[in-house]
Amino acid sequence: MTNKNYAIFRRNYEDHISKKLEVGKEEFYSNYYETKQPFGLAIFGFLMLVFALYIIFKTYILYGISLIIVGCFFIYGGLKKNKLVFRVSKNGIWTAEFGFIYFRHIERFEFYRYLGKHSSERLKIHLKNYKIYKMEMPFLEQAISHIDNYGNLRNTLDNALMTANKRNENKICH
Repeated sequence: MTNKNYAIFRRNYEDHISKKLEVGKEEFYSNYYETKQPFGLAIFGFLMLVFALYIIFKTYILYGISLIIVGCFFIYGGLKKNKLVFRVSKNGIWTAEFGFIYFRHIERFEFYRYLGKHSSERLKIHLKNYKIYKMEMPFLEQAISHIDNYGNLRNTLDNALMTANKRNENKICH
């Protein structure tokens, strides 16, 4: 989904929901972060910096500076903090890409694995009445292959959606 389509979805979703979004008050019981890079990258970057300093003092300054820059990228990759990507609460899900979506507006979740040169795993969030939100497709697509411990995400989402649907049915019956 392009940024323009995302902005259209977000604006229309917030305009058409009956309950005001209060994500700050939600209690999330499952958080999923980006996969952390191995600490070995930071060690490799540090060793590269030491070697770059040796090259600067013994031979060529330009080669040493270029190795310092490359070494800093490795150190940054190994030490950067994990980014929060996906959260699940009793009322809905929050994604970094799409924001908060209530379970009562979600029809189902589908998990896809795309195989090929750039294989990845994706989650399709099928929405009820998607035309209200002026969406081109009936689902939102979220990449999940870069999420740490995404193996139990399917069970968590299915259980949470089933629980939310039962809760909504009980409210309607009363």
